[in-house]
Amino acid sequence: MKRNALRVMIKTLGSIACAVLLLANLDPAVRTVRDLPTKVYIDGNEGWEQLAAVQGAFTLSDETGAEVGKSLSETLGKTRQLHEGDYVIKFLGIPVKRINVHVRETVYVMPGGHSVGLSMYTKGVLIVGLGSIDTAQGRISPAAAAGLRAGDVLVSINDVSVEGAAHMAELCAAYEGGAFTATVLRDGETLTFSVVPAVDLADGVPRVGMWVRESTAGIGTLSFYVMNNLRYGALGHAVTDADTGERLLIKSGEIIRASIIGVSLGEQGAPGEIRGTFNVLSKRLGNIEDNTAYGVYGTLYEPVPNPLYPEGVPLAYPDELKEGPAQILTSVDAEGVKAYDCEIIKLYAQDVADTKGMVIRVTDPELIAKTGGIVQGMSGSPILQNGKLAGAVTHVFINDPLKGYCVYALWMEENCAAG
Repeated sequence: MKRNALRVMIKTLGSIACAVLLLANLDPAVRTVRDLPTKVYIDGNEGWEQLAAVQGAFTLSDETGAEVGKSLSETLGKTRQLHEGDYVIKFLGIPVKRINVHVRETVYVMPGGHSVGLSMYTKGVLIVGLGSIDTAQGRISPAAAAGLRAGDVLVSINDVSVEGAAHMAELCAAYEGGAFTATVLRDGETLTFSVVPAVDLADGVPRVGMWVRESTAGIGTLSFYVMNNLRYGALGHAVTDADTGERLLIKSGEIIRASIIGVSLGEQGAPGEIRGTFNVLSKRLGNIEDNTAYGVYGTLYEPVPNPLYPEGVPLAYPDELKEGPAQILTSVDAEGVKAYDCEIIKLYAQDVADTKGMVIRVTDPELIAKTGGIVQGMSGSPILQNGKLAGAVTHVFINDPLKGYCVYALWMEENCAAG
């Protein structure tokens, strides 16, 4: 009997707990809290409203577990004494949301829009293909037999750093008749392989049977630079190898003033392209220090002013942006940087960086007539809304060149600062 009574009591308590949780989840205030972004940006005057408006039996605890104030609304509505850090919002003592509070700082940047050439040398050499060579034992591929793949970055041979394609060939030839240890980077891992070169019957030179690339060049757009330190961001996405699709690991490089010589119009199913050129006489604008998923970064040699915004603009935080009118700054002809109308048609809530933070549509008749919409070479073109830098173009919609993805400017600026 006692066991049956205990079971009934446990079931009753469980039902009560479920009912309490159900009612809590139905409470509009609970839903409001759950819908809050994980990252919350605040300053002395703005950014508090989304938290301070929450009423009810909510409390806030810091990362040590200590409660901050008697209630959430009192803490934020009156004292506003939060500092940067991790917090937990609780309802009736039950954790319902974890948030990371960032104190919003006003960062001024100079928007770009300038067409630039990118000249880069890779760290080590990138293996772009494997092939066979004619040997006394028949056609073989020592590189493939060892386990090397296209997309690997060959960084050293027997602990000697590979400085380029010619240097790699010299190091390989030095191990005729014997094996050497090849150290490569693959998918973020460092791996080693034992490779035995074979003598090519065509010229008697020891080879391993692979094609490599040590440099690349292309056209993109300068997105912005931070005015107090000349740290810049460009392109909005990574520079990848045309054959392997792998992000290139950069040893050194420069961004260079580019001249636009023509535009191939974009159309459905066939993205267009800005055709630009630069050479040894073109003005060097800055170095390239890093090639990330969110663009290339480095330091300018001197300021590159934007005549449309000579004093620069504030950086926009993602929560400040709205769907609606915006501008795209870009260079598509000899007239240089111009502002064209566009609209933000989709904003994605993001707690971590991603190259697809928003979707824009080009609406400016002049730009549509010149390019057909967004074309290759416009990657990195800054997007402005309400006088603030909102983001930068990253990808065009293949089936609709009027539309494209953009990365939030905040993610690019954070990469800039990290460099």
